[in-house]
Amino acid sequence: MTVHDGNGWTRCDRGHRHWGRHGAAGLLLVAPDGSGSPTVLMQRRSRWVSYAGSWGPPGGARDSHESVVAAALREAAEECAIDPDSVTVHGVLEDDHGGWAYRTVLANSPAPLPAFAISEETSQVAWVPVADVERLRLHPGFACQWPVLRSALVPLTVIVDAANVMGSRPDGWWRDRAGAARRLVDQIAGQASRGVADVPRLAGVPALERWFPRFVVVVEGVAARDLDGPGVRELGASGPGAGEPGAAGPRVVRARGSGDDEIVRQAADLAGPRLVVTADRELRARCEAVGAAVVGPRWLLDLLAG
Repeated sequence: MTVHDGNGWTRCDRGHRHWGRHGAAGLLLVAPDGSGSPTVLMQRRSRWVSYAGSWGPPGGARDSHESVVAAALREAAEECAIDPDSVTVHGVLEDDHGGWAYRTVLANSPAPLPAFAISEETSQVAWVPVADVERLRLHPGFACQWPVLRSALVPLTVIVDAANVMGSRPDGWWRDRAGAARRLVDQIAGQASRGVADVPRLAGVPALERWFPRFVVVVEGVAARDLDGPGVRELGASGPGAGEPGAAGPRVVRARGSGDDEIVRQAADLAGPRLVVTADRELRARCEAVGAAVVGPRWLLDLLAG
């Protein structure tokens, strides 16, 4: 394993010259300002690098041993002093040139993080209001991708009706409801770390190479017994497979009363695109009435089985 073995020029199948022997990645980090309006972290390129003076997300060559997400987080730390542990990743957009690709990793933080120009490749760093991005002289590659990226700045939330999903697979869950709920949550934690390649179109989100949704799992009654803690529990994104750093783990919500009522409450209160997983027709209608999309358990079960 060689650090920075991705540095160097290469050509794509179209004959264009690109920096990054193994491709390149950048981090588009979004955070609300003091008034709640979205801002994005932007880097101005130094005079001596290609496209000098243009603006775009921090990024650079990916090393052979790195995942795309790890490379983007590293570049943001090296160029803008961004703390990777303060960032939550929620998507990846691929710009494929044939044999070479630049991937923009979408991420968010609760507030604008401290950021400074700490590399020779960076002349300036700023948190820019989303509405003002197009007024900058943008890097041409980023400018082409900005319309899609702008539509994906808000994370996707997947709200899981745990009782309905468990009831959709005949694995003897009724003999140990608490154990079945624990297994489902663990499987979702693994999926959260790996992300989702195919999000149903009805969710109303752009088609990215991969989404890393925020999973909210609503449990009730006996099934919640082994999920200790108060009404809400945050779990790390872990599980089998190659998990990505910065991916959010599932949030487990123990319904105090009706599980359906809690699911509708989550669907109504959470911001951004919401996708509820249930086969319950009445619950579907209630969730759609508050602006959430609904998909049947088979979509999630197929993901977990993959």
